[in-house]
Amino acid sequence: MRTAIVILGHGSRSESADDSIRQAAARIRSKGGYEMVMHAFLQYASPGLSDVLEDCVRRQVAKVIIVPFFMQAGAHVSADIPELVRAAKKKHPHLELVVTDYVGGHPLMIDIIADLIKKTE
Repeated sequence: MRTAIVILGHGSRSESADDSIRQAAARIRSKGGYEMVMHAFLQYASPGLSDVLEDCVRRQVAKVIIVPFFMQAGAHVSADIPELVRAAKKKHPHLELVVTDYVGGHPLMIDIIADLIKKTE
């Protein structure tokens, strides 16, 4: 079964602001263990999630794991992403789509915050 990982960011009108998403995908890709690691954006930047999912279908991917690179469970995480996934599942019922928890909701985020604070002491 071919699996793709998609690091999904918000997107910005400033291309350099999206570099963190591109870099996150590149770093996950370089760790190995996944056939495909891609990035996508919800708005302002390309590629969009729908475009990346269409590419996955063309590449005969069976499963896509979407990682929302968001800090809060706002409207994009709670409504927009689920709606895009529902539409994609309707269009491609054979494609298994899994959405992880958003990055900011991970319990290790507290350790990251503590580490950032510690570095200022």
